[in-house]
Amino acid sequence: MRHRGIVIQREDNRISVKMQDSAETCGNCKGCVRLTPRRPSEDYIVQINDPKNEYAVGDEVIVEMGVAHLVKAVAVLYGVPFVSLFLGYVLTRWIFGSDPLAGLGGIGGVLIGALLARPVARRLTQKEQELKIVARACA
Repeated sequence: MRHRGIVIQREDNRISVKMQDSAETCGNCKGCVRLTPRRPSEDYIVQINDPKNEYAVGDEVIVEMGVAHLVKAVAVLYGVPFVSLFLGYVLTRWIFGSDPLAGLGGIGGVLIGALLARPVARRLTQKEQELKIVARACA
């Protein structure tokens, strides 16, 4: 996932980059519904290593962050309840031999799977994201 930012500070081999808030850059036309509350501007400042000292204060850059942990979290968040739906259905059908009860077992399986998947998905999304600058942005 790539984002645009501007270098605001340099300290030794580290730079501070202020990421653009997509809500501010789109113009706030009220055409979209914002589902999350506004975040303070300091939430958009990230620290990135710059061992070659390529970037100076004021440079506009493109920052890339890995999305592998997000893909894993989505797979867990949707996959575990999906699999537990079928496990709940099959186990209940095998034990009680009734389709209505098996349906309830499937619903119970989804709920249990969702409760198990949520903390795992949260842990995966809260891992430290590796950020790197891939290019200077064109003005």
